[in-house]
Amino acid sequence: MTTVEPNKYVFKIEFLTKNCLLSYKGNILNYLSRLDLSCNNLTGQIPQSLGKLFAIHALNLSHNHLTVILPVSLSNLSQVGNLDFSYNKLSGKILSELVNLNFLEVFSVAHNNISGRIPSNRQFATFCISNYEGN
Repeated sequence: MTTVEPNKYVFKIEFLTKNCLLSYKGNILNYLSRLDLSCNNLTGQIPQSLGKLFAIHALNLSHNHLTVILPVSLSNLSQVGNLDFSYNKLSGKILSELVNLNFLEVFSVAHNNISGRIPSNRQFATFCISNYEGN
């Protein structure tokens, strides 16, 4: 994963997924609408810099080994409709700031180590209990 400073450009991003090397050139971060890094054996924390993907509509980090809590910067993803963090080792509570993501239709933190109360207002009132099971 590449970290980019504000007003800087990424000229090339390469990553291997499902045995296929993908390469993107130019400033793609303003246009990136979907990012699926599921099943990649990722470890450590979810980077705060993901909160800078302002155009993202779907972010899937499921089935990895991510730890710690969801970063507060995820509440900046104002266009996101799908967040999947299921089957990791995340701990802590679900951020109350996420209720401000007006387009969020799918949210899953199932099979982690999440604790505390599930937000019950706005769209969180519509999510199935299976999105939180296994915690």
